[in-house]
Amino acid sequence: MDVGRVLLEISDGVALATISRPAKLNSLSGDMRRQLRDGIRDAARDETVRALVVTGEGNAFCAGGDVATMGTLREEGNPDEFHRILHAGAECVLALQAFPGLTIAAIPGIAAGAGFALALGCDLRVATSSARFAASWSGLALAPDWGATHWLPRILGYPRALELVLSGRVVDASEALEMGLVHRVVDATALESTVAEFAEWARAREMVKGVKYLLRKGLAVGIEASLAAETETQEDLFVSDDVLEGLRAFREKRPARFGEGS
Repeated sequence: MDVGRVLLEISDGVALATISRPAKLNSLSGDMRRQLRDGIRDAARDETVRALVVTGEGNAFCAGGDVATMGTLREEGNPDEFHRILHAGAECVLALQAFPGLTIAAIPGIAAGAGFALALGCDLRVATSSARFAASWSGLALAPDWGATHWLPRILGYPRALELVLSGRVVDASEALEMGLVHRVVDATALESTVAEFAEWARAREMVKGVKYLLRKGLAVGIEASLAAETETQEDLFVSDDVLEGLRAFREKRPARFGEGS
């Protein structure tokens, strides 16, 4: 039985988590959710990792949950197992949100259902021109999960999010870019290099962690709380080796070499 797996590779400060079930468009089955969660957590614990890239093997990102499995569970009247699947997906999203560096979705093809939401949960998204996106839950009479109801109204606003979810229509890469669902659309041959460019923005991991914290907080609080959080974060960063290196590099008119200590 083709249950698939999630592979994790770490090289030069970048972790690559690849969803591998290409014959089924990388749909999630078996313990793939647990593998993805554990891979994200493992990358987070490695202090040399500054960026995490999530992608799918072959010509798909992730087509969501395995529909055949869900059908079997429904026919057998097994809501407990369905609950466990949902919980495992939520744990993946929380692990992704807790990742201290930059997270990047590299999207070579279809991202549907949970796969669409997984991409939205990453900090940045790069898609090929052949990528497609679908909030496909409504076709199964299900509601969105994997954090989609958190991200879609923030990116699109409530009316457009509602239309996208209820229609379940497929969005092509160019429309996804116009809607703000992805940050860049490139030819398939440029996907890897563009992801590498984005990963370079995370050379100073603690800075990235601080920026993500402040921007998320800024969505939820008033200006006074944002100013207080900015002051606290800036003071914490100011005593880091990366800031010392950044200031020295500026004075010496050279590129900063973050992550190398003082």
